[in-house]
Amino acid sequence: MYLSVLPRLVFTVRGWPHLLADAMRSRSLLWRSGQSGDPYLLHTKSGASCLIRPGTSGWSIFFEIFVFKIYERVDADILRSETIIDIGANVGLFAVYAATLNPKVQIHAFEPFPKNLEQMKINLRLNQNPPVRLHAEAVSDQSGEAALYFAPGDDSGCSLNPIQGQSVAVPTIHINDLFKVCGIQKCDLLKMDCEGSELAILRAAGPEVLANIGVIIMEYHNLAEVPEILNILTHAGFHCEILESIKTLYGRLIKPAN
Repeated sequence: MYLSVLPRLVFTVRGWPHLLADAMRSRSLLWRSGQSGDPYLLHTKSGASCLIRPGTSGWSIFFEIFVFKIYERVDADILRSETIIDIGANVGLFAVYAATLNPKVQIHAFEPFPKNLEQMKINLRLNQNPPVRLHAEAVSDQSGEAALYFAPGDDSGCSLNPIQGQSVAVPTIHINDLFKVCGIQKCDLLKMDCEGSELAILRAAGPEVLANIGVIIMEYHNLAEVPEILNILTHAGFHCEILESIKTLYGRLIKPAN
């Protein structure tokens, strides 16, 4: 799959041989052993710079965002936005993508995993420190503390849902406290990619929160959950589209629920 996009990769990404090598060896013993070499730097034709830790899922996220353009559906929304909330910011690649499109947009990036948070800081510095406020919490359906799980050998992909692997305790904030924590009244664009916690978060979201979100873009990780997600958002006044090829849901607020 990655070889098929080689011409586009060569044209759009400086440093692409490192990215391609990381992708090709991602299933190898070398990758699983966690001994894949030093971080490498990528520069896109659009002006974004990103540091990737080899042997993590960083290469895959970079492919999705900057090569396969999975967030292209919200490009126009990003350009119109004053405030964006990024739940599951990982190492900041979506934040960099959005800030490259709209350097004036204020982004609130939520990422609880320490290694990802530190790399996000580096990626933001590489891009002249755009207006991104970092929050070292996981957004959840509860406040307090929770176990964040990650797979040995790839500590970039984390989830609040129990999986086989290791875990670390992280602070959590309730979705209904999100605007208060950010110090805002409304959110023009909410991006969610929190490895399976999306439905639990939406179930817990109060109507006053959903009524003040203009657009939602979210990956879904369980197809069986999509009908309930659609029901929640439609009831809240969103017109939704399912982008099946990239397992993503796009919702635009048409009329808040009464």
